[in-house]
Amino acid sequence: MKVVVSAGLPTSIKLVALRIAEANNWEFRPNPFAKRDYDYIVYVSDPRLDTYLLGKSLPVNRAIIYLISEGPLRYDLKKSLKKHYVVAPTVFVKRMIEKADIKVDKVIPHGIEIPTKVRPISEKKGYFYRAYYLPRKYPDYGLKALDMWLEKRGHHEDIDIYLVGAPYFPKDFIIVSKYPFARIKNPIVHKEMVELYDSHRFYLNLSDAEGFGLTPLEAMSYGEIVITAYYPAIRDYLPVDCNLVVGIKDYWLEKIEYEYILHSEYEPENYLKALLISELLNENELEKMSMCNIETAKKFDYKKVYLEFGKLIEEIAK
Repeated sequence: MKVVVSAGLPTSIKLVALRIAEANNWEFRPNPFAKRDYDYIVYVSDPRLDTYLLGKSLPVNRAIIYLISEGPLRYDLKKSLKKHYVVAPTVFVKRMIEKADIKVDKVIPHGIEIPTKVRPISEKKGYFYRAYYLPRKYPDYGLKALDMWLEKRGHHEDIDIYLVGAPYFPKDFIIVSKYPFARIKNPIVHKEMVELYDSHRFYLNLSDAEGFGLTPLEAMSYGEIVITAYYPAIRDYLPVDCNLVVGIKDYWLEKIEYEYILHSEYEPENYLKALLISELLNENELEKMSMCNIETAKKFDYKKVYLEFGKLIEEIAK
């Protein structure tokens, strides 16, 4: 039985596909439309037109669509996907897909690379955040909380924010020019990425919308404590007692080409409170929360969680 794995446009989605292929010893193909010499294809994508076209063009039950979404779908994918199998990475995404009257056969979380060695949190300091150039990764209320915190602190030497990817919005340049600790880095090489995760105590997750949120989980694997809005997708893996979570004030939808982004708006004052609490945690509390995150993250080793795709195909093939 031959299985191949392919992916849609975003780089993060391609990385997920590569890891699924590696975990199951399957072939990765950049172009899912090129050859059809396989029994099954696992296609990782968000609900764009390519997902519709692939599902439409394949014979019945040949595709496992690993569908990633940050809100309700806009394209009508029901006719295209109903003859295949659909997998979601979170319960939240499952709900979004099912709102479009599409059956979700399974929830399989994203997997991450688990570090072999992690520095104790007592040897780390400061705050780190990395995110693409997207307004939802740097919402106004998150930046306002950051401004209020900086005003109270009077210093920023232990804060590092990395903006990755090509710039799309003028706000990106405003962020870099406004905050001396923010820099554009494209790409961040793996060795440098590991050092950033493994040298900071806290992960400053400003984002208000995700379908999963890989970077907070990666930060957890290095023992970082995540300061984050408690948006729906992150509830699948982030333990409240081991991190500093901020409640949601309201939800609102942003219309983009292929879906509606569900934003989880939070109060800047509440995010500020979480930042201030982070400065008051003692060494014992920090160590306990850090170890809790490391142990939680180990459950999401991609070499293990992505084996669920192999099990699903075995069930289908019976």
